[in-house]
Amino acid sequence: MRMVNSMTDLKRLSLTSVAVCAVAASVANAQGSDYYSRDKYTAVLDRPQPEFDPEPVRLGTFRVNSAAELGVSYTDNVYVISANEESGAIGRAGLRASGDTTWSVHSLGFDVSARRNEYFDQGDESNNDLRARLRGRVDVSRSFSIGGSVFVEDRVEPRTDISNIFSSDKPIGVSVQGATVDVNYVNDRVRWTNGLGIRNEDYENGRQIGTGLPIDQSYRDRTVLDGRTRVSYAVSPNFAVFGQGTYEQRDYDAEQIFGGLPRSRDSAGYTVAGGVDFELNSLIRGDVAVGYLKETKDDDFFEEVSGLSFDGRIQWFPTQLTTLTFNGNRRVSDTGLFESPTAIESRAGVRVDHELRRNIVLSARADYLSYEFEEIDRKDEGTDLEVSAIYKMNRRVHFDTFVTRADRDVSGVDVFGDPSYGVTTIGVGVTLFP
Repeated sequence: MRMVNSMTDLKRLSLTSVAVCAVAASVANAQGSDYYSRDKYTAVLDRPQPEFDPEPVRLGTFRVNSAAELGVSYTDNVYVISANEESGAIGRAGLRASGDTTWSVHSLGFDVSARRNEYFDQGDESNNDLRARLRGRVDVSRSFSIGGSVFVEDRVEPRTDISNIFSSDKPIGVSVQGATVDVNYVNDRVRWTNGLGIRNEDYENGRQIGTGLPIDQSYRDRTVLDGRTRVSYAVSPNFAVFGQGTYEQRDYDAEQIFGGLPRSRDSAGYTVAGGVDFELNSLIRGDVAVGYLKETKDDDFFEEVSGLSFDGRIQWFPTQLTTLTFNGNRRVSDTGLFESPTAIESRAGVRVDHELRRNIVLSARADYLSYEFEEIDRKDEGTDLEVSAIYKMNRRVHFDTFVTRADRDVSGVDVFGDPSYGVTTIGVGVTLFP
C-alpha cells in the first residue's frame, strides 16, 4: 500500500510538470537561440589550460581520463572527540578513471575510483573507498533524451558525520547500491528535467572505544526512493524562471523500540519551490530556489516536519582571475540517530578561487552548518574552514596542499556527554596522469 501511494504521488508530480510545461511551451515562439547557455564567464577551476591540463586517452570509442593519487596528511584529533585527543599521520593512495563515448548522438560512460587511507599509528582507522558507476543516454530527438545509471559504493562514514556520536573503535562502514533514470526535454525557451532514483544502504555494526560494547547500526539499513522534476521558462537568454518539486521516501529494514513498543521510522517527504536561473552582465550567475518542505513519518509517534526550503548557488567574477561562490540550503536530513531520526539542516558557505599564475590556483572556503533535531532537545552548530593550493607542474604532474579546520558545538538537555569537538588536518599530495 505504501509503494502504491508513493507511485501515485510521483505520478501527480509528473502530471503537474507536464501541465506546466505545456503552458510554457504555448508561449515559447522564439527560434534559434540558446536560452540556457551559461558560459559568458569562466570560473577559475573550469578554465581550460591546454599546456597544463592532462589529455584524455583514446580507448576504442571511449575517451578516458584517469589519474593516480598519492598523499600524506596529519590530524590533531583522529577520533574526533572532545577530550583525550590523539594525533596521527595518514597516507592516502588512489586510482580513478572516467570515460565517455565520442559518438555524435547518444552516449555511454563510466566512473570508477579506488582509494585507501592508511593510518600509521591507529591501524583500525584505515579504510577503503570503492565506487563505480555505469551511465548512458539515448537521444530520442534533438529536444528529448532518456538517461540512466547504476552504481555501487563500499566506503566508511567520516568521523565528522553527524550520526557518528557513539565513539566507535573504527569508522562505520556502509555499502550502497542503486540506479537512476533521467528524462529531459529542451525546446527553445522551455526546459523540463526529471529524475527518479532508488538506492539501498547497509551499515556495519561497531564497538565503543575502550569498553568494546557493541554499537548496533542495523536500524539504519534502508531503501530510499527519490524523484525530482523542474520546468524552466527562459524570459531571455540571460534569465529563466522555474518551478520544481522533489519527493523522497525512506523505508527501513527494521523497526526500533521506543517506550517498550516497536516504532517504524519509515517516512515520506516533499518540497515544492520556485526560483530563477541567470547569468547577468554584472558578472554574476546563479541558480536560486525558495519553497516549502514537509516530511511525515508513518508512525504518529514521530512529529511531522514542515517549513521553509532553500537551495541556492551564486557565482561572482570580480576579475578574470578570481571567482567567488556563495551557496546555501535548508532541508530535512536523516540524522542516523536512534532517538531522533530527523533534523532540519541549514548550510551557508562561501568559496574563493584565485589564479595566482596560470598553473597555480589558491582557494579558500568557509561554511556554517546547523542541525535542529526533532523529538529531542538538541542543536548542532559548526564551521568548516579550508585553505588549499594546486600547482600544475605540467600535463602529467599536479601537486596540491591543504589545511582544514572543523568545529562543532552541541547543546541541549538531551545531549549525553560532550560530543562537541575541533579537528585540524593538514596535507600534501601529488596527482599523476598517464
